[in-house]
Amino acid sequence: MLGKLMKYEWKNIWKAGTLMLLGMLVVTVIGCVVLRMPGGLVTEIADGNNMNATQSWFVLSSFVATLILYVIMLLASTWGMLIFLGIRFYRSMYTDEGYLSHTLPVTANQLFLSKVLVSGVWYLFITIGIGISVVALIVSLMTGLLNIGELSSVLTQYNGNIWEFLADAFYELGRTYEEEMGINLLHYGITLLLTYVAGPFITMVTLFGALTIGQLSSKHKGFMGIMVYAGVTILSSIIGSTVQSAFMFGANVANSASGITVSTNSAYDINVITSLLIAAIMYGVSYYIMNRKLNLD
Repeated sequence: MLGKLMKYEWKNIWKAGTLMLLGMLVVTVIGCVVLRMPGGLVTEIADGNNMNATQSWFVLSSFVATLILYVIMLLASTWGMLIFLGIRFYRSMYTDEGYLSHTLPVTANQLFLSKVLVSGVWYLFITIGIGISVVALIVSLMTGLLNIGELSSVLTQYNGNIWEFLADAFYELGRTYEEEMGINLLHYGITLLLTYVAGPFITMVTLFGALTIGQLSSKHKGFMGIMVYAGVTILSSIIGSTVQSAFMFGANVANSASGITVSTNSAYDINVITSLLIAAIMYGVSYYIMNRKLNLD
């Protein structure tokens, strides 16, 4: 039955998610074209070519407009999808539609889990899309800059292969982090990947859990759910930062006193574990409310 619930949920989400991904693609393509245009905007600015007032205005306004459009796209994609999924969850669980959902021959846990999984997958798609978009624009910008004047000699060393240049640049950056901060890059990379994949699902559990807790309020249940989400998000950040700082301080004291080396990666691991624990608590609270305290007016 969980599979059928997920299939139904997918049908109600995929159109909005696809539209956001298409919008992201369009803006990314526009940004890449602007940044890589032969003899175009970035090159004209960096080379200091003589341009009249009209040309200067066009160059500056085009570059700024692209940047603004891109930032708006990022905000619309992340927050827009989050708001859409939150509204979708609330309507399908705690309104008249939700009343019908709770009469289905399924458990409350199956309902909640199906929404977390499908919504988490789509939020992950958006996150991956943003990551690819950012990389594409960075590569386009670097390609434009490395074809300008003396900077072109840098790319010549790599036979014009921008990817090889970026690989070397990130390798050197990573080695610096490893030497200066004691970060194990492989460990950090695995932790970052797990966080990247699990993050959207943690966000969904937190959001849906907060909206469920809001149902305990006698009035303005939706608003109370939003306030709970904001509070839990802020509290999670504070707890994560506090635990991470305390761990780093304790590690430094231990290193000084006994010479035992504690990897900096452990601090990041603690932060991830804290987020997972908070998500688990929110899931447990939601399960309890839906099974014991839920009262659909």
